[in-house]
Amino acid sequence: MACEFVVLVPDEHQRVGTRSVADVVLRQMEAIEEIENALTVYRGDSEIARVNASAFEQPVHLKPATFDLLAKATSLAEQTRGAFDITAGPLVETWGFTKREGRKPKPDEITSARKRVGWKHLILDAENRTVRFAVDGMSINLGAIGKGHAIDVLAAALRAEGMRDFLIHAGHSSVLAAGDQQPADDPEVAEVEVDAERPKGWLVGVSHPTRPGRRLGGLWLRDEALSTSGSGKQFFHHQGKRYGHVIDPRTGYPAGQWLSLTLTTTHAVEADALSTALFVMGNDDAKAYAAEHGIGLILVSAGKRQEEVVIDKSGPLNWHNS
Repeated sequence: MACEFVVLVPDEHQRVGTRSVADVVLRQMEAIEEIENALTVYRGDSEIARVNASAFEQPVHLKPATFDLLAKATSLAEQTRGAFDITAGPLVETWGFTKREGRKPKPDEITSARKRVGWKHLILDAENRTVRFAVDGMSINLGAIGKGHAIDVLAAALRAEGMRDFLIHAGHSSVLAAGDQQPADDPEVAEVEVDAERPKGWLVGVSHPTRPGRRLGGLWLRDEALSTSGSGKQFFHHQGKRYGHVIDPRTGYPAGQWLSLTLTTTHAVEADALSTALFVMGNDDAKAYAAEHGIGLILVSAGKRQEEVVIDKSGPLNWHNS
């Protein structure tokens, strides 16, 4: 997943039963490596690599968690009318973004890649827990949903251990906040008067899309997930036109009229996938989808001057200017 996973807790010295919170977190974070080993396309022995190598010739049997994730991904693809599509890998590769070497492909290259893309060509058999490709040359890449899935798995494990207050982030772009940054039952907090106007939860910064280290503001998150997608960092110019790395699987061309899109929803797996999907959809469809599903949305576009940005917020957001 090409990023570090970080777990924050209100008090590193707190106990969970007889164990320290650090021991609990470190033990449960071992699952992240297992998920990476199953989902990565950069290891020939991973489940997904095995699917990509053999699923056109024969059905490939999957572990329950991996099969369920593919089922979730296809459900989200259907809900977003193909704006989210885990089979878009051939298009990303054609544009050179797989190796971070962006290039403008010829129209016939895009046409060829599009023939190998399409979530409807992904055949899932729930009874036998297998996957098969209907088109030769297809491949799956879970880069736009894997981090969210891993965060949800880790969060569920921490809750099962009895932890209520924590924040998980993967590379800063995928976040899940559980409980409060300053729990009300914390003895140190209880001794002081808590500001009734302060929203409960965790204060999470929203980064400037083109200026590393600078924040546009913050959001209070409580039992919510956040994800950011955008082309502010990965792009190239060709004949004066800017091309970002987020490809619309329905057209084969880079999509997105913004530098970044940030959204909030209940689960990290959905936030991860939908931030990509809504970025691809465009302004009207993205806002309509967010409004229909109760999603908080932050759209950041380029301003008139260099490094200037315009922020458009909608939906259920607890925004904090900072």
